[in-house]
Amino acid sequence: MLEFAVLVAAQGGLLVAVVLLREPKLLIPCVAIGLTVEYFETLGLNTFGSSGVSGAVRSLLNPGQAAMAATIVVAVIRLRHEPRRLFPNSALLVPLGALFAVQALGVAWSDTPAQPPNSILILPLYAGFVLVAPSLIEDRRDVERIIGAFLLAAMVLAVMAVAQRGPGLFTWRSNLVDPTGGYRANGTFADPNNLARFLAVSMALAAGAVLALGPRRLTVYLAAPVLVVASGGIIATGSRSGWMMLLLSGFLVVAFAPIARYSKVRITLLTFGALAALLGFVLAQGGADADRVRTLSLGVRAIGVRQFLIEAGWEMFKDNPLAGVGSGNYQHALITSYLHLIPVWARTTLSHTSLVSFMAELGLIGLSLFAFVLMRVAITLGVVYYRTPTRFNRVMTGWLAAALVGIVFQSQSEGRLLDEPYLWLLLALLIAFETAPALAGKAAAGPARASPAAGLAAVPVSGRAGLPRQSRALN
Repeated sequence: MLEFAVLVAAQGGLLVAVVLLREPKLLIPCVAIGLTVEYFETLGLNTFGSSGVSGAVRSLLNPGQAAMAATIVVAVIRLRHEPRRLFPNSALLVPLGALFAVQALGVAWSDTPAQPPNSILILPLYAGFVLVAPSLIEDRRDVERIIGAFLLAAMVLAVMAVAQRGPGLFTWRSNLVDPTGGYRANGTFADPNNLARFLAVSMALAAGAVLALGPRRLTVYLAAPVLVVASGGIIATGSRSGWMMLLLSGFLVVAFAPIARYSKVRITLLTFGALAALLGFVLAQGGADADRVRTLSLGVRAIGVRQFLIEAGWEMFKDNPLAGVGSGNYQHALITSYLHLIPVWARTTLSHTSLVSFMAELGLIGLSLFAFVLMRVAITLGVVYYRTPTRFNRVMTGWLAAALVGIVFQSQSEGRLLDEPYLWLLLALLIAFETAPALAGKAAAGPARASPAAGLAAVPVSGRAGLPRQSRALN
């Protein structure tokens, strides 16, 4: 309990510092960094549980989720005289609101005897954050702070991952030790796949920053090193889905980058060449990582134990095609009504495929809303991308598209879609680019430099009083 008390005190001190500095915008970078620390939240599972009020308290042991809650409180206080600004004029609000409503109603027809799991109870926090966070992301400087937070966290976690896999430092989850004595690096995340997902998103962001910003402090001291260090870190996770997500996200970032077509081809060929060399090195080294690389050649059989989970979800959908078995009720339904579908060797009962989760828990209603949300997000990304002439905005929008596609892609083998907090941070960023005047359209390019003719036009024709004004205009 001492560790929990220290963490709560640190989070309270962070909030006080933000308030004293009178810069609530710093809360968003705090969210980006803090969400990586799932250590205390994971250790508190046995103490607080995974559902109900105590489970919600356990969620706030994650500094990033605590910062999300602080963001909501600060934004409400900050905009108390302008409550309309708490609801951005975004095309995403209706589909996301409908999805949240169905998730809430789905709890009512769930037959789970206990309280809803944290994956459902945490959704109101994410919904509130998506509403208020865009009001704190107003210009390019705010976005660059968030970029810096992502890259800094990725750098630290990549170094930690290599240290976990090599010397065996901070190996805090015994279930991640493989039979050969190795350790699947997870950093401060609960699962190696979650760390790999974060590193893939951050490496794609680093590549986009290098393409958009050129040689600056952010790219020289953070983005470029992250591309090198995080390559070793993501290999140390041993996450096949993370490796595939990195390929997909990196390819999309380069494809969306506003650079010449031949440059895109050269970068793609160089990247895939480096990847082939890296995989060859891993295979030559042998061990657990090499075995996991070889399983990729098995195709759908590489999902292993998740195949029976997909089949069970399909049976739930066939029995409840319209509304499913209820929000968060997949696991309970599996171990009760569909127990006969679990093989004797199975060690997991949680759905690892987000599409199957929607299908089994919310039926055709959930699937339709999921498709509606995907369509609206894709349209919004296209509108934001094509309406802006600025290089920075286009690269950032391309990165958002790549990261969102990557998260949806990886959630088909590792689950964790709506309960992935970085999904909501990325959606908040997208809404900011859609609605913030300084980020939308030509305003993102910054104030235009006044021409000498425009300065002279403001100078009075005669009069001594006009001399100071004339000198200021000419300067």
